[in-house]
Amino acid sequence: MRAHGQLSVFIGVMIEQVIVPIPSPMIIMGAGAILISPELSILNAFLQILWLIVLPGTIASTLGSYIGYTISYYGGKALVIRFQRFLDVDWNQIERLEKRFQGKKEAWSLFLSRAIPAFPLSLVSIVAGLFRIPIRPFTLYTFLGSIFRCLFLGFVGWWAGATYEKVAGHLDSLETIISI
Repeated sequence: MRAHGQLSVFIGVMIEQVIVPIPSPMIIMGAGAILISPELSILNAFLQILWLIVLPGTIASTLGSYIGYTISYYGGKALVIRFQRFLDVDWNQIERLEKRFQGKKEAWSLFLSRAIPAFPLSLVSIVAGLFRIPIRPFTLYTFLGSIFRCLFLGFVGWWAGATYEKVAGHLDSLETIISI
């Protein structure tokens, strides 16, 4: 990640969009801890996070989300019907849920599920495809939600890295004093 910076963030987020078990917060938070110097002021760290993490992370999140979205948009109904006994959900339940989220709720739900780090991004894309959300609002709200997600996680990663550096420095000093 140190060697390739933005490219590693882009590739990591793209891979996370396709492979469900990879936790997306780890990629972005790791980038914040590794790529952003702990000595920076909050303003300078914020600017670095925008450039090194938010920009590539948001673009990769948006582009990578098309994979799950496209698969579920075109083949989702057949897959749900075929595997409904394993999924514990049938197509009628999905249609009822879709009706509850149509309109402004649909856009707001998509934005929030992208912005809040607790939701798995690949599953959000799959559900959006199943609900047949049009591509333009899907792209817009995925992009906007990803900005907030990457910014928050990048900042938390930087803060954790800076805190770790300070604590490690204090412990090292304490160890030296005790050793003397």
